[in-house]
Amino acid sequence: MKDVRDKLNAFLQQSREVHAQGGPTPWRQLRDIARLTRSEARLGPGDYYTYRLFEPGLTPAAVAEFVGWRMESRLDRLNERSWACLGLDKVLTAELLAAQGLRCTETRAVYLPGRTRLLQSARPLVDLAELQAWLREPAHYPFFGKPSASGFGRGACFAERYDPAADAVCLRSGERVAVADFVAPRFDLEQLGYLLQTPVAPDPRLVPQIGSLVTSLRVMVLLDEVEGPLIHRAFWKLPTGTNMNDNFNDGRTGNLAAGIELGDGRVTRVVTGSGLSRREVQRHPDTGADLLALRVPDWAAVRAFVERAAQVFPKLRFQQWDIALADGGPLALELNLFGTGGGELSQIIERRGLLDATMRRFLARHTA
Repeated sequence: MKDVRDKLNAFLQQSREVHAQGGPTPWRQLRDIARLTRSEARLGPGDYYTYRLFEPGLTPAAVAEFVGWRMESRLDRLNERSWACLGLDKVLTAELLAAQGLRCTETRAVYLPGRTRLLQSARPLVDLAELQAWLREPAHYPFFGKPSASGFGRGACFAERYDPAADAVCLRSGERVAVADFVAPRFDLEQLGYLLQTPVAPDPRLVPQIGSLVTSLRVMVLLDEVEGPLIHRAFWKLPTGTNMNDNFNDGRTGNLAAGIELGDGRVTRVVTGSGLSRREVQRHPDTGADLLALRVPDWAAVRAFVERAAQVFPKLRFQQWDIALADGGPLALELNLFGTGGGELSQIIERRGLLDATMRRFLARHTA
């Protein structure tokens, strides 16, 4: 009962805010939501406000192309379940990409208590004493740490240096974590290892405009024998301030996300926040650069890199790649499957749904 009351109160609050901003009346919003719940995509109240489907510029046909969480299972079925581990385990992904000569992250060590996890030349750390000894070696800094299986930046850290006086790891955020409290295991829920990696150096051409932390693209690829590999959508994740990575997290950290024109790599729109708190941004808050004047460097090379990487995984038909814009060219950070937020953010940025004519053709070939 409490859950129902909470949802009703949330609707009332959001509907009043929309109306106060010049949107439709709460009753009209309720009627629109009821209609959308019966539509093909089965959009709910959360989708209605997240994607701002009440805005007058969206036609009924455009609204019908949006995809909410109720539609995720249909898109997830594009990928064969037996291949899902390849999108889950960053160790497997890195090994397969490296075997094809595709640039990916360099892992220095893999921490997995009680077991040895092999990854190229990375050093296996099999107990807490070995991890702590590794963390106390100044030569290992800076490093980027993350679980081999995780999403949304969970468990990730950017360590800049070791402070021997405090016996602590100093993070980019300004936080200090005692070596004894560096609890990597609690982030490794799948027990596939915690990766300690060399930070990726940014493309130097981008540093004056967007800062010194490497940025990445999320690139969605449809892959089959008819149209694939076909880049369906792409957006650029832009970190700000002292954030250690470019994860958007609904804009709560201040990070930005930019839509990309697929033809020439030009930035089309930049946003922060989502739903009723979404706002458009033109200038980078740290550098003051005009973000709408940016293009992805060497966009044709980035596209070719992603298309080649996608073909390494033929049974994953809907792929989402995180590609770093690094010194020396594009570099694969990880492969994601649908349920990792990229579909939602793409629709927020571009104000258009994933279920366009291209996606409908693709679904018609691969789902019942």
